[in-house]
Amino acid sequence: MKPIAIRLAAPILLAGMLSACGGPAATDNPASTADREGPVELVFYSMSKDLEASFNDRYGDAIRKKFPNYTIKYIQRGTGTDLQDLLNAGQRIDIHWDSIGSFPNSNIVYGLSYDMTDLIKKHNVDLSRFEPSLIDAMKQLGDGKIYGLPVYNERMALFYNKDLFDKLGVPYPKDGMTWDELGDLAKKLSVEKDGVAYTGFSPSINHLFLTNPYSLPLLDKDTQKATINSDKWKQVIEAQLIRPASSPVYAKAMAAYNGKIPDLQQFAKDQTLAMFISSPVLPSVMKKELSQFNWDIVSYPEMSDLRGIGPQSYPGYFAITKMARNKDAAMEVLKYLTSDEYQLEYSKKGIMTSLKSDSVQKALGSESSFKGKNYGAFFYNKFPAMANKSVLESQVAVLGTYTKNMNKVAAGTMDLNTALRTAEEETNKLVDDFKKK
Repeated sequence: MKPIAIRLAAPILLAGMLSACGGPAATDNPASTADREGPVELVFYSMSKDLEASFNDRYGDAIRKKFPNYTIKYIQRGTGTDLQDLLNAGQRIDIHWDSIGSFPNSNIVYGLSYDMTDLIKKHNVDLSRFEPSLIDAMKQLGDGKIYGLPVYNERMALFYNKDLFDKLGVPYPKDGMTWDELGDLAKKLSVEKDGVAYTGFSPSINHLFLTNPYSLPLLDKDTQKATINSDKWKQVIEAQLIRPASSPVYAKAMAAYNGKIPDLQQFAKDQTLAMFISSPVLPSVMKKELSQFNWDIVSYPEMSDLRGIGPQSYPGYFAITKMARNKDAAMEVLKYLTSDEYQLEYSKKGIMTSLKSDSVQKALGSESSFKGKNYGAFFYNKFPAMANKSVLESQVAVLGTYTKNMNKVAAGTMDLNTALRTAEEETNKLVDDFKKK
């Protein structure tokens, strides 16, 4: 499917526009008014490529237990099952889910979007139960419409290797630190000992941009131009990347890593990176590696002029599609997935809730393999508004141009002003070229 060029300020694509761009948009299924009492089959799909076993463990088995009369099917994305392939083949998708980063380029671009506002009211789903920024972000993306509900959330916090801190004789980090304080701490941990170059801190570069606490968008909502060449972005990059990297030992570590900043490999496997930003899923994804050393978590550091504010969320939205055969049944499932009952059970396993509920939040990780860790760090500081998202941003792959030269900036081989100006120029050219297609 050739993505449609976007020339409107609002990031919403109409199904009619999509059908004119060379690929079929999803259409309303004539069976959408199927009898509620008849057999219910719900087909799930995501761009995530999650394995069926993962889908069942996280969602499928719980849904089947709650709704034993529903047939739950999951189509894993892969060869021959890309979204365009399925739509070309006439495959119905009832419930689609994706992270906020992928949602615009799948749900909206391919015409799956369905405004769930009336269904939400009909099924008495109380939107005030959710972390407000998650609902606000969906309304912004849908120009007031609600195309999906947040079933899970992701948010960054600071993981640290207690063994490495002990080895180097440095006090542990604390909740509520500023980035300035973290920069000082990182320098104490960037040392060479016994022939090993240890480094104090490296950010997740993608999340540095995607979850910045100032809610800076990648593209300006009105002009659709790059925002990166600005004082605020410069402030974020200096605090989270340049200052922690300003050490001869850090430079040596980067050289040994082919010019890249130390990352998850160095933190979880090599154990040469003392602190790394990640989400609550890290202990599940790298359970074996994190079982090899003593670690804990503290809150995401705060910018000195934005005290008490943490990183943006990065939620996953579940959406009833316009082709869903039985939208009421699908809504019942989403109502369950966003219930205190379901959210509490999976919070205990280490899945971050999308709800405001204090009891559900406090349960995070309490029955996981690493219970006793400071999971409360993920909720320590306030949630900022989520930055404006657009379909165009994901189609043009803006993030790639923003992150492109950050390794050079960290290594000192490109000054920050040059990197920001280059990213701005390249992004704007990509956007302009895309609009001409």
